[in-house]
Amino acid sequence: MTVVVPTFRAESEALAQLARLTAPELEDAVARVVLIDQGGTLAAHPGATEALAAAGERVLLVEQPNLGGSGGYARGLHEANRRWPEDPVFLHDDDARAQPETLRRLAALAALAPHTFFGTNLLDVDAPTRLQALAEGVEPRTFRWGPTDGVDERGTTDVSAGSPDTWRFTRPDDRAEYAGWWGCLVPAGAAGRLGLVAPYFLKWDDAEYGLRAGQAGFETRNVPGCAVWSMSWASKGTSASWSSWPMHRNRLATAAAYHAGPGVLVDSLLHQVKHVLSLQYATAELWNAALREFVSGPGWLAADLTLVRPRAQALIDAMPSPPVPAPGGVAGSTGTPPLGRPRAAVRAVAGLFRPADTPGPRVADLASPSEFGWVDGLGSDAVVFADGTAPLLRDPRRARRALVRAFVLHGRAMLRWHGLRRSYGSALPVASSLAAWQERFASSPRH
Repeated sequence: MTVVVPTFRAESEALAQLARLTAPELEDAVARVVLIDQGGTLAAHPGATEALAAAGERVLLVEQPNLGGSGGYARGLHEANRRWPEDPVFLHDDDARAQPETLRRLAALAALAPHTFFGTNLLDVDAPTRLQALAEGVEPRTFRWGPTDGVDERGTTDVSAGSPDTWRFTRPDDRAEYAGWWGCLVPAGAAGRLGLVAPYFLKWDDAEYGLRAGQAGFETRNVPGCAVWSMSWASKGTSASWSSWPMHRNRLATAAAYHAGPGVLVDSLLHQVKHVLSLQYATAELWNAALREFVSGPGWLAADLTLVRPRAQALIDAMPSPPVPAPGGVAGSTGTPPLGRPRAAVRAVAGLFRPADTPGPRVADLASPSEFGWVDGLGSDAVVFADGTAPLLRDPRRARRALVRAFVLHGRAMLRWHGLRRSYGSALPVASSLAAWQERFASSPRH
């Protein structure tokens, strides 16, 4: 098979991945690696010349501007389909690790089931026996991704407990609708039939491609015993980063293109209320920006790949930055007893109007943002992180502004929902086509 590995200024990880994939013991499974360098820094990195020479004809290095994960995988699929259309393609993150036996099993499965997408189980690299994802799908009403098996959504399934005959999270009838691109085997010729990746920069491109494949008659299977290790969801910290903007916008665009009902907007609004009441104002404002862009129509699909990150980062940079307190620097940070959820909700709503400098604040103390759940911020005046991350501080004026915008934008989206479904349903196949991507690649150097 051909392995596609996009990378952006993660030179050491990419070169280590190349060495693993082109090791002599994998010659029977991995024919070649297509390395997509989107930072323009890999070839000049110390040791790169030797690593590329050692891989020889088993590596194709392609350099292009940073088009995000979707642009990297689209380019890799395009090169693989153009040069080696008879071979299956394995899409693989530069920082994910697969054991050689996993790659051999996938190569064998591709030969036995040439019209099936095969995904890999995702294990936490920092807690190697913690299973984060097995079979995944998209909930049709809310259009949120999640497990379609018994894996806990918070990643608490420990595969060191028990044995395969006692595991309850694997069932013969588990059906996956897509496979995450930390490790996904695409059947030979699939890109020629389906087109390339949705131009989303990052997030939802793998789910959308899986849904598209399902409509075209392909199956997706996630087989226990084929796994990769990668970073956990929480450690990537996407909820308040710039990536929250494209993640939410791409979800709504995919939902509209696949004719989801308005339940996706109801779910979105409920989560926005939770963001505001739990002091996650940055996330709420990023989601509002995403929704505003989505409601404007699918025109952004044509020119978004190099724009969304700087726009989202500019929005974050313009947000107020509360000072990082020293230990004990926030009054009450020695700990306040938790409230029950109903009382916390009442206090959170009242906090929309209560002055920010109300005496006797309630403070939630957490080790890091990875431990934060929205209930932790509900009814609190501050959330303080021991690792030095900027705290979440109650700001009634900012909260009211974000909440009003959320209601206005969701109302506008609800009124236009049928039209948005038609426009995105028509625009997405065109934007994902080979011709559209060839235009995007036209200015990209090839090596």
